[in-house]
Amino acid sequence: MHDVLERQYFLAGLSEAQRERLFAAAVELSLAPGQTLFHQGEPAGAFFVVTAGRVKLYRLSLQGDEKIMGLAGAHDSFAEGVLFMPEPRYPVNAQALEASRVVAIACADYRQMLQESFDTCVSVMGKLTARIQGLLDEVESLTLRDSRYRVINYLIELLPSQNTAALRLRLPAPKSVIAARLSIRAETFSRTLRLLAEEELIVLRGGRAIEVPDPRRLRRALYA
Repeated sequence: MHDVLERQYFLAGLSEAQRERLFAAAVELSLAPGQTLFHQGEPAGAFFVVTAGRVKLYRLSLQGDEKIMGLAGAHDSFAEGVLFMPEPRYPVNAQALEASRVVAIACADYRQMLQESFDTCVSVMGKLTARIQGLLDEVESLTLRDSRYRVINYLIELLPSQNTAALRLRLPAPKSVIAARLSIRAETFSRTLRLLAEEELIVLRGGRAIEVPDPRRLRRALYA
């Protein structure tokens, strides 16, 4: 837990004493597959960092349809936005997709540290601003782009930054979950992957394994 927290952006600017306070107060929780961590609308007393596994963040429509807002994997943080709410409540539901461990960090304790450290506050606001920009990009993708664009863009997001060599990816979640994240049907997602394979942009290796022979070509296909 200590090692995972040390890598988090929200420690920027904290003194050694503040870090030790945060580490001492943090609580690691174990989640079984399908277990709910919190529900939308519940009072938000903590934000979280995933140390192992994967957590699905989603909302439900009035008709009961599920919209996946995000997938948080190892070393990812989520729910920091509640720190700045006048009456903090979780805006989404959080559920473990597989056996997972998360670290809970009390909002009240961390807000106190933000008041003590301007550098940390700037770091947190910068991260949240980047997430807002990402959500705006996602809105554009879901409203103005077709399924091919969405799938290619998703695969590109899985690639290491600036990578140009062939590499093998493992989809971080079942195809049905990823399809829901992209607001397309599961069969549409699978069909699009097969079409990309026919174009030799990817190679399907079975299960969740996908090989990208030429990442540069895949990136160019995004705007083809």
